[in-house]
Amino acid sequence: MNAGGVAALTIDAAGTLLRPAEAVAEVYARATRTHGVSVDAATVARRFGPAMRAARPRRRYDPTWRDFWADVIAASTGCSMPALLDDLYAHYARASAWSIAAGAVACIDALRGAGLRVAVLSNWDLRLRPLLGALGLLDRLDALVVSSECGLEKPDPRIFHHAARELGVDVASLLHVGDDDGDDLVGAREAGARAWQIDAVGGFAGVTARVLG
Repeated sequence: MNAGGVAALTIDAAGTLLRPAEAVAEVYARATRTHGVSVDAATVARRFGPAMRAARPRRRYDPTWRDFWADVIAASTGCSMPALLDDLYAHYARASAWSIAAGAVACIDALRGAGLRVAVLSNWDLRLRPLLGALGLLDRLDALVVSSECGLEKPDPRIFHHAARELGVDVASLLHVGDDDGDDLVGAREAGARAWQIDAVGGFAGVTARVLG
């Protein structure tokens, strides 16, 4: 355990560790046009957040999240063609669709080198494990906790307790970093862990500096 009492770090995936390589709205609009439906990226961007929130219950019993993404894509683009879902679902399974946040790899390596345990803890479907493998990140982690695999989803405190067990640490010595105030910060703190908003601490360079001091 380091001097600050942190024994392990868990990292949110989407919006924290991973960022879309291209704006989602642009990808959706372009893919939709290939299926003969015209929609502009600004419209998709305006609809996307509300569509994600409305469809969230659809993730609960389907680890693939295909029904969830079908609803999000249809509501965002106005196109419900199964072929569009297939195209976009395959696109975001590819490593080329994502970029790794600046400083993330260096942070993971530095913390593990200092004796801390590091995991990714994410609300994601079954594509995350192979995706992290393709990005060269899976072998850098001590554990991967994915909501679709364990049947728990942030902000449920139980998923943070599950992560602590996977890492072999007490949840009170767990630090979670993420971008969502509700799922990441509230969930972790209700579990008894610490939590930082990734941008508020200066990104992954800030996490490294604050943890290792």
